[in-house]
Amino acid sequence: MPSQNGSVYRFGVFELDLRAAELRKNGVKLRLQEQPCQVLVKLLERPGELVSREELRAALWHEDTFVDFETGLNTAIKRLRETLGDSADSPTFIETLPRRGYRFIAPVEVPAKQEREASDSREPQEILHGKKVRKLSWIVATVGAVLLIGVANWFREPRAPTVANAVRISNDRKAKSPLNPFVTDGVHLYFVEGMPWTTGSGIAQMSANGGETTWISTPLPEVLAIYNISPDRSELLVGNGVAVGPEMAAELWIQPLPAGAPHRVGSIRASSATWTPDGTRIVYSEGYTIRMANKDGSETRPLATLSGIARAMRFSPDGRRIRFYLLLPKADANSIWEMDADGKNAHPLFPGWKESPYQCCGNWSPDGDYYYFQAGHGSMQAIWVIPERSSLFHRAASGPSRLIAGPLRFGASVPSGDGKKLFVIGDEPRVELVRYDLKAGRFDPYLGGPSAGPVDFSLDGKWMAYVAYPEMTLWRSRLDGSEKMQLTFPPVRAYEPRWSPDGSKIAFLDVQIGRPWKIRMLSPSGGSPELMVRGNSGEGDPTWMPDGKTIVFGKSDAYGKGAIYRLDLNGRKLSLVPDSGGLFSPRVSPDGRYISALADGQKKLMLFDTSTNQWSNLLEGEEVAYNEWSHDGKYVYLRQNWGGAAELARVRIKDRVLDHVLSLKDFPQLADIFAVWVGLTPDDAPLLMRDRSVQEIYALELQFH
Repeated sequence: MPSQNGSVYRFGVFELDLRAAELRKNGVKLRLQEQPCQVLVKLLERPGELVSREELRAALWHEDTFVDFETGLNTAIKRLRETLGDSADSPTFIETLPRRGYRFIAPVEVPAKQEREASDSREPQEILHGKKVRKLSWIVATVGAVLLIGVANWFREPRAPTVANAVRISNDRKAKSPLNPFVTDGVHLYFVEGMPWTTGSGIAQMSANGGETTWISTPLPEVLAIYNISPDRSELLVGNGVAVGPEMAAELWIQPLPAGAPHRVGSIRASSATWTPDGTRIVYSEGYTIRMANKDGSETRPLATLSGIARAMRFSPDGRRIRFYLLLPKADANSIWEMDADGKNAHPLFPGWKESPYQCCGNWSPDGDYYYFQAGHGSMQAIWVIPERSSLFHRAASGPSRLIAGPLRFGASVPSGDGKKLFVIGDEPRVELVRYDLKAGRFDPYLGGPSAGPVDFSLDGKWMAYVAYPEMTLWRSRLDGSEKMQLTFPPVRAYEPRWSPDGSKIAFLDVQIGRPWKIRMLSPSGGSPELMVRGNSGEGDPTWMPDGKTIVFGKSDAYGKGAIYRLDLNGRKLSLVPDSGGLFSPRVSPDGRYISALADGQKKLMLFDTSTNQWSNLLEGEEVAYNEWSHDGKYVYLRQNWGGAAELARVRIKDRVLDHVLSLKDFPQLADIFAVWVGLTPDDAPLLMRDRSVQEIYALELQFH
């Protein structure tokens, strides 16, 4: 066997093992995604030499792959530098040659030539000749067999389309949620722009060929979603109002096209809705039940009861089936389901499919021959397709195939009227960490405005821990950004870091997809994150008692029943905070006397007095989140929604007086639970994550085989 050393590049404290596909630092394995790893290999193959951007493009993407190359390569270089702890301004490893490419400037120990290669080159000619003959015969036989199998499979397997071209057709730089698919009448695209709980929202329209975006005139003030367009293309089925809770249910309205006065569909509140193929009735989801009603909202009746909340419902073109994705309670995972039009035979569409536990937002092609949907999460998000028709021998496709992926996150796939194009939202999520100056009344980038949040500060005011967004990796640095160090790596997804009072530990939440959220802890100097609570319980919001010996956190069981617990770090003993059933998101006051927590579907802010073991009501509202103590312990800051407008407020502990600190109505924030965090600097100035994402509509031109 060839020496393992023949496939290892070494530079500084790093080594890249090509066979194991591992990057190690001082012997410790680092997680590096595929594209940054490919870039590193190309640079290490030619140390000290220019590697052009065109060469890297050819290495990362095939000629027939349509991507935003500039963004994709810049992202790969950025992630590689972050992993190496390198800087673009003062590089140690990777130097940028503007508009030309990159150069690896550190000394590199390149792999030695394999001894086996040398010995093979000295074999006797006659032996080589015999081997070549036998090898050639084997190749011919193998190729023949492969061709026969391939021809048979060609006729057996229906073939999925491919993308022939990708064109961006919008350019207004306004928020468009990939989880809120738009609709088309064949001539126009209709979609929601903005967010009703932050910047406001409305129904936007544009030509299916691209061009200017305009808003439809409507008195609906808080459009949450466009659920579907009527079969005759004359009306939109719309969700209006700020949806609260996991159901995300909103008032159901019908908006005429191209304009007109909307009208409410009875008293229905729905998480999703669609018209029946004849346009006379509406199918909608209410909690865990799918129901049917007349177009005016009368004569409602249940069709099916499910184990989760149905979203993005669509009838098949022949009207026989309904597909939707099922949002399961207490799980960061969705799966696409299908049922008969009468509500019977509800079942997962892809049982046992291992590509991704996160599937959503599907649409049939107009002829019903293909079904397009979104799968994956974060950088792995992609558009998938499965042929619906049977082949020549009446055998269905074996499974979905990837249609297009990265470097943008593509979602919300909608076929054009003729089925020759697929409209999608290309999303490059990014935020900017900003501080609100209470005296000047303005937002300023904080510490250079990194794409990061949440953030927490050590009590001595010298260090901060923060989460890089959207990578969800945990970092620590000095307050001026120096001595930066990455602490966690995938598959760990970090959120809400909390420094221990003595600064020796950082507790954080691991929010891995498809798994219960768990509390972990590590040293600010690095190391393997330690799991704090064993078992399958879901946990959240770790917060320290002032003595540094106890953590207070929320914990829920498999049925979603939660309470607040204390964890003694010395004996790992769990104890229930009295009368805390149904409460979550605890925060310990700086002096340890109080614990604030949320209750009743985020409608109440409660206060626990540890000296009396009694709870009291601190605040009631439409929706309350992200409670945070001021550093002097006199106030609890929080984010709340009132009448569709988000704001930052604070409650004074001594008299329960509510102060309105800052309106967030016009503050751009992503529609992502991990990007609406609100925090405080050491001097109690508000910190927020401002949306700097690029979300535009692309037309994918499809090629059918």
